[in-house]
Amino acid sequence: MVLPSCQDNSQSTSGDPVRPARHQGPDAGKTRPHSTTSPDTTTAPDSQKTREPTPNADRPSRVADNPLGQLGRPGTPGTAGPNDQGDGHGNGNSGGHGQGNPGGTGTNVGWSGPRFGAVYHGMWDMTWSDRAELLDKLVSIGVRWVRLGVQWSLVQPNPPSSEHGGWNVNWGLPKADRVINQAVQRGLKVSVTLQRTPGWANGGRAPEYLPSNPADYARAIERLAHRYRGKVGSWEIYNEPNNDNQLQASVADYVRVLCAAYPAVHRGDPGAKVVFGGTSGNDYEYINAAYHHGAKGCFDVLATHPYNSNLSPRPPPPSEQGWWFRNIKYVRDVMLRHGDGAKPVWFTEFGWSTHPNTARMESFERGVTRSQQARYALDVLRITKRDYPYVDRLAWYSARDETNSTTENNNFGLYTLDLQPKPAALALQRFFASQ
Repeated sequence: MVLPSCQDNSQSTSGDPVRPARHQGPDAGKTRPHSTTSPDTTTAPDSQKTREPTPNADRPSRVADNPLGQLGRPGTPGTAGPNDQGDGHGNGNSGGHGQGNPGGTGTNVGWSGPRFGAVYHGMWDMTWSDRAELLDKLVSIGVRWVRLGVQWSLVQPNPPSSEHGGWNVNWGLPKADRVINQAVQRGLKVSVTLQRTPGWANGGRAPEYLPSNPADYARAIERLAHRYRGKVGSWEIYNEPNNDNQLQASVADYVRVLCAAYPAVHRGDPGAKVVFGGTSGNDYEYINAAYHHGAKGCFDVLATHPYNSNLSPRPPPPSEQGWWFRNIKYVRDVMLRHGDGAKPVWFTEFGWSTHPNTARMESFERGVTRSQQARYALDVLRITKRDYPYVDRLAWYSARDETNSTTENNNFGLYTLDLQPKPAALALQRFFASQ
């Protein structure tokens, strides 16, 4: 996804990274091996291959250190809301986590399919009243969880040896506190993607590079998991690790960080889930390579981003390439081959952009009409429930249109810039109300 870096008082406020292209589509120029395996078979093409991009550098042990370090307590702007984050499968967890309120006229508590959510850019620059209004509207149409990007470089911009353990106790953390509390107060479950490495942790390189020592990320995410215990129910480890625009890392390096983060999150909040960073597309080759590098046992949920260009999700995919929505079956095949069939899959991004097309657009840049967007949203819910029962959460990209990226990326929202519902939002509200 294209996630811009916003500025406020010379500090980035975005929880998400800059990216020139949302996902790899048929014309994106990726040089991945093609398989002769038919897309209609149940075997993932090339599922026995391992893919290894050029490593960034040698990494230390993947085992995380235990010390929490020092985290200042700036106080929590806003009032803490309900704490229950459930078990990641739609079930509440009363073990000290309180009770969440699904609320809203569009509540989907009667819906037995995958829990519907939205990518919410709450850490971006918008007014607090706009945040509140957007969250209220999301709840009213049946959204039950939000995926929130948080920059590690924003909340801990300085090394742990500095004041307050390097944490931004005057602005970064209080902002994250308030954004998370606003969502929790409305009964929404929250999943945080912790990404964008601070320079002190990766030798001064760009934020798309992993930390030189995975233990630094582990210590940070453990402290944050503890801080938001009972409010943030899951932690996604970086975003689209297979996309060089999002993360400059080899498969092996990503797995080292993932495996350092896994026990750290559970130390900070034993009830939280660890989510394998959603791959751009259903990249079964990358996921297979991650398993070969030891990813099994280092995550509770596997995530993908199955964008489908401007095509309907109904027909069979045009090829076995991983970006097509229905090729999630190949991801599942890889999981089964590695004995991970008990783990769920989440689509932590999917959606269609509403904009006119031009002859110069690549296939992955093409948009749909607003009525098509509405129809495809309901199609995905029905198809996923019927054909892919192991997918138990979906997050629509995104909650609201934007103005800070490409035409394609600016128009995925369920709501317009002025927070008016598109037909997709209204269709979802009617759909969930009818269940």
